[in-house]
Amino acid sequence: MADLLLNPAEQSALATLVAAEPVPGDPMPPLEALDALITLVPADALETVLADQRGRIVADRVGLPLWAPWANDDCAGDCGPFYVGFMHWPLHPAEAAACQTLPGIDAITIGFRVGAEHVAQVCLDRRHRPFSERDLALLRLVAPLLQRLLRERPTPHLPASVTVQERRVLMHVATGASNAEIARALFIAPSTVRKHLEHVYAKLGVHNRLQALAVLRGSDIPDLDLRERVARYA
Repeated sequence: MADLLLNPAEQSALATLVAAEPVPGDPMPPLEALDALITLVPADALETVLADQRGRIVADRVGLPLWAPWANDDCAGDCGPFYVGFMHWPLHPAEAAACQTLPGIDAITIGFRVGAEHVAQVCLDRRHRPFSERDLALLRLVAPLLQRLLRERPTPHLPASVTVQERRVLMHVATGASNAEIARALFIAPSTVRKHLEHVYAKLGVHNRLQALAVLRGSDIPDLDLRERVARYA
């Protein structure tokens, strides 16, 4: 596809998404991030959801309720399955039927795994016209930014001396990512990841990943799930 050319409003929206940070105590992205997404890829309805393994929604946020196909859904029970990855629903009618989606003309969902127990999704619907190839390209471009907002969780347990980039590295460590995987996700060198971790350990007064993540969770003793995820890279 040809290079994407962004107008000033789209450039500002992209900058907002890049700078956005997760909200403490809130599993959903901040509203300004959803507004920025709608500026980049206009839609008639936008929602973010966090669901457990049973498909039960545990948190959601409607960013643009002008026309919400989810408004009449009864999700008191199981509403899954919730798919991970980029789903352009008109191309997957069987999966759309299984998810009980109620799209208009077109619908897209981008799903991310959050830990071992949850899946987070960003859902966009259009009522009158399909998404263009440009829209699809823009959504794939910003998908890593949405993933960061939905997977990372700020914590009050880290000292102010921990920088934003060090915090991001530590959040990726919490998902069980290796140094190489973190480097690819953050577009930095593995040696830089190691340096960030060394700085974090010194600031937290710890000596390894497991101890650092225990501080991140506000616990002196990491739980079993945390031990299992870190064990691969300890």
